[in-house]
This record gives sequence, structure tokens and C-alpha cells, in this order.
Amino acid sequence: MISRVAGCCFWMHRYVERAENVARLLKVNRSFVLDVPVDDMEKWHPVVIVAGEEQRFGELFPAASAHDGEVVEEYLSWDERNPVSIRSSLRWGRENARTIREVISLEMWETLNDLWHFLRRGPGRRRYRQDRDAFYKRVKDGCDLFLALSESTLLDDEPLDFMRLGMWLERASQTARILDVKHHTLGPSRPGMESPVELAHWSALLYSCSASEAYYKRVPRRPDGMSIASFLLQEERLPRSVLGCLLRARATLERIREQGRREMGDEVAATLDGLIERLRGRSIEMIFAESIHAELTHVIDTTMGVCAAIDGAYFHPGDQVALLS
Repeated sequence: MISRVAGCCFWMHRYVERAENVARLLKVNRSFVLDVPVDDMEKWHPVVIVAGEEQRFGELFPAASAHDGEVVEEYLSWDERNPVSIRSSLRWGRENARTIREVISLEMWETLNDLWHFLRRGPGRRRYRQDRDAFYKRVKDGCDLFLALSESTLLDDEPLDFMRLGMWLERASQTARILDVKHHTLGPSRPGMESPVELAHWSALLYSCSASEAYYKRVPRRPDGMSIASFLLQEERLPRSVLGCLLRARATLERIREQGRREMGDEVAATLDGLIERLRGRSIEMIFAESIHAELTHVIDTTMGVCAAIDGAYFHPGDQVALLS
């Protein structure tokens, strides 16, 4: 398998997962700011921050625009100057899919192509103007279908492993970003002393990760910020928790290493192992005491470093077309 194909597989799923998470975040934040009394300055600016777009947004728009929901939603949904907007992510996800069209299934290609044309042509814009929640749901459902089709229509082989690896790492980072919205919206958490607004925000985070039902089955007591944070950060059985994603990424990496040259992934494996042990070895009480914001920032930065290391080890290992196996 050549590195170019592996890279397209990895990035295709990262881009689609990213688009899905941005749609998910915007949909939940819309509901939250409509239902819960929050200062106008803290309604939309935190979403720009956790998307990693504060600097670019500030260069493109007046400072007051960060508090304008219409401007923020437009920027994160449609703006091609924003590399993490829904449109940009799906554009590049489709481009990677087109490059490896012979690797993916017809069903995958048709699903992603239909979603892209929904955005690119009139229907997407009309849906966005008329029913914003339905627009985000359409994007989310289309991305989810594409990711599910990869599992149900492809051979369980190296290309699919690189797709999974990209998806799990992107999801770990995005869940950490979603959790960090709480810090940027309402400030540092006060375990056991949450206001009704804070509890509503914690519940919204559960919903944004499609984890509400799983949480209430797993934690049979009144919800609180610390238990919700622990669930989304450290619950190994939850496929959207940070630790759950990292463990699945590590297992996928091991499969890839078994099929090729093991030493190529040594740095990546060591970094992932360190991050996993850090999350497993510290209680949620300890993380809150030290700063959950700092912990989430560490997760995001380390995951970005892992992705860069994967790029160097597998996709550009000294030669643009180096063989992986």
C-alpha cells in the first residue's frame, strides 16, 4: 500500500468526522443559547475558540462579530477561508475520496458526493436559511452514514485501518474541544456547587456527544459536572469518550504496524501510550483540582502531535511514494 493512498484514507475520515462534529456542536449550541440564560458575550465566542479559529476569525471580522450567532454559524458552516468549516471539511473529504475512488465502495462515494452537492448547490443553502437544525441534522446524518458504510462495505484491511485511525484521533480531539466549551462559556467548574445553568450546560455536552442514554444507564444518580466530565473523558466503553477513542486508535495503529514495518510507528505508539496512561492514571477529582481546561488542552495538543507524527512516519517517510508494506 503506497503512502499516498494511506494518507488519503486517513484524511478522508478525519475531514468527514470533523464536519460531523462541527454540525453537532453548532446544533447543540443553538439549542443551549435559546433555552438557557447566558450572557450574550458567552453564547458563540466559545465555539470559535474551541474550533481553534479565534485568531483567523479575529483577522476576518470585527471583534463584536464573535458574539453574533449568525456570523459565527456562517463562518463555521460555509466559509471557505475557514479550514474547519463544514463546507471546507466536506470539500476536502470528498477530494480525498475522489483520489482513492478505486479503494472505497460505490455506496461510500455516492453518499459523500450527494452530501457535497447538497451543500454546493441550492438545497443546502435553502435548508440552512429555512430550518437551521434540520440542516445540521442532514450534515450529521450524511457523515454518520458515510462512516458506517466504510465499516459495512469495505474489506477489513489496511485501507480501512487508516480510515479508522484518522476517525478515532479526530473524534478524540473533537470530544475534548466540545468538553472545553464549558470552560470558555461559564468559567472553571465548581464540583458539587453547579448552578442550574451549569448543569444544563453539562447535560447539553452529553447530548452533543450522543451520550445521554449511555450516561444515564451507567450513572444511576443525579447528574453533576464531575461525573459527566469523567464519562466523556475517561469511560473506556463509550465510543465518543476521549479515552475510548484513544484506545481504539491505539489498537488500530497496532494492526497497521503488524502489517508493515513496526518501527515506523514507534514514536506514535509511545505518544499514544503516554496519553492513555495519563488519562487512566489520574482520577477526575485530581484533573478538576489541577484544571480540566489544562487537561483538555493537553489532549488536543498531543493528539495533533500524534497526527503530525503519523504523517511523517507513514505518509511522507522521506519519499512521497514510499511503500508501507
